[in-house]
Amino acid sequence: MLDDGTIIKSKVVIGCDGVHSIVARWLGLRSPVYSGRSTVRGLSVFPEGHGFDHGHPIQQFLDVGERAGFIALNDKELYWFFGATCPPKGVEKEADPEMIQREVMETLAKDFPPVYLDVVKHSDLSSLTWAPLMFRYPWDILFGNLFRSSITVAGDAMHPMTPDLGQGGCSALEDAVALGRHLGDSIAKHGKLVTGDIGFAIERYAKERRLRVATLITALQGCKMGLVDS
Repeated sequence: MLDDGTIIKSKVVIGCDGVHSIVARWLGLRSPVYSGRSTVRGLSVFPEGHGFDHGHPIQQFLDVGERAGFIALNDKELYWFFGATCPPKGVEKEADPEMIQREVMETLAKDFPPVYLDVVKHSDLSSLTWAPLMFRYPWDILFGNLFRSSITVAGDAMHPMTPDLGQGGCSALEDAVALGRHLGDSIAKHGKLVTGDIGFAIERYAKERRLRVATLITALQGCKMGLVDS
C-alpha cells in the first residue's frame, strides 16, 4: 500500500528505498547505525573553467578526524566532499546550505590548502548537502532476514555503508546483476515468473550477496579506523 492508499499487487517486491528502508524494517533487519562521522557534498561551478584536467585523479586532503577532496567532472564542474567526526553547524536549522558552506570554509577546513577552499567557495549552493554517514553492522547482514518469500532489498536498503572505499553504488549495481540473473534463470526455466519458484530465486540472490557486502562493510570499518588514526 502506498502513502496515498493505492494498493499495488505484485509477484515480487524489491525494496530499493534507501538507508531508512521501510521494506528492510518490515523484513526485520536492524536499523543502520551512525558511524560517528558526517559529510558535506557539493558541486562547484567555474564558468570560465577550473583549469584541472578532466582526467586528473581525485585530490584528497587528510587531517585528524577529517577527510576532504575534489575531482573534475568536466571542464567547468568539480565534485567535492568534506567528512569529519563532527557535523557542521547549521544542520539544526534545516541544513542551510550557505551556513554549511561558511562553516566548512571558516572553521572545519580553514587550515586546508587554498586550492580546496577555492573549490568550496565556488559551490552551487542548491547542490550542497549534509548527511550523517550510516552503515549496517556486518553481522546484521550475515544473520538478519534479507528476504521473506518473494520480498527482498537491494542497495542502501540492504547494505548502507560509508564511502571510504567508493563501493556503495558499485555494490548496488552488483545487487542488480545478481538479482536479475537469479530471476532470469527462474523465468528461463519456466517461461514465466512462477510464484513457487520466485522465492527460491530471491533466496539464492540473498545468499550470494550476504557474504560479499558484509565483507565490504567490515573492510570499510578498517578504513575508518585508519582515518581516525591518521
